[in-house]
Amino acid sequence: MSELNEIVAAMGDSESPPTTPIPREKVLRWMQSDDIEALGAVYALMADQRHHQRVDPPVLLSDSHLFLMRYYERCFLENPDGRWSSSRYEAGWDVVNWFASLWDDRDVPRELLHELKQWLAKLYKNGDEALRTCLVTATLEHLFERREIAKYFEDWKKDLLLKQAYEDALLWPEKGGDSPLGKPTT
Repeated sequence: MSELNEIVAAMGDSESPPTTPIPREKVLRWMQSDDIEALGAVYALMADQRHHQRVDPPVLLSDSHLFLMRYYERCFLENPDGRWSSSRYEAGWDVVNWFASLWDDRDVPRELLHELKQWLAKLYKNGDEALRTCLVTATLEHLFERREIAKYFEDWKKDLLLKQAYEDALLWPEKGGDSPLGKPTT
C-alpha cells in the first residue's frame, strides 16, 4: 500500500471515521514523505480534530511546525493541483491562520514566530514574481490586517526587496481591506 493510500485509509470515510489510535511514529514517518499528495493527506488528517486526537502519543509542536513549514514551502514552490495538496494560494491563506494562531497563543515560544518570519522572507527573496505576488496578496496583506503583526514585520523595511513586499502588503488594510483570515477568535 502506498503512503498516500495508507494515510487516506487511516482517515476512513466521513460517515463513520475510525476511532482507533494512530501511532505517532507512523504520522512522523508520513510527514517525511517526498510525495506532495501524501503530505497534503497528512495535513488533512492533522487538521481534522477527530483524527488529530487519535494520534498517540500526540505530535509535538516542534514536529508539526517543521512539517507545516516543509509542506507549505512545497506548495508555494510547486503550486500543485492535486486532490490532497494545497495550491500556492491555499497555502498562503493557511499560513495566515497558522501564524495568527501561534501569535495568539502565549504558550508558543516566540522563536517560532521569528522562524516563520525569516522563512517568509527567504521564500519572498528567492521566489519568482508569481510566488512573490502570492506571498503578498494571500499571506502578508491578511496578516497585516492586524496592526500588531504588521508592526512585528516592520524590520523588513530595512531590506530593499522586503521593504517593497512590506509596503505593498500594507496597502490592503490601509485601503480598508478586511478578511476573516488571521482574526482572533474571541
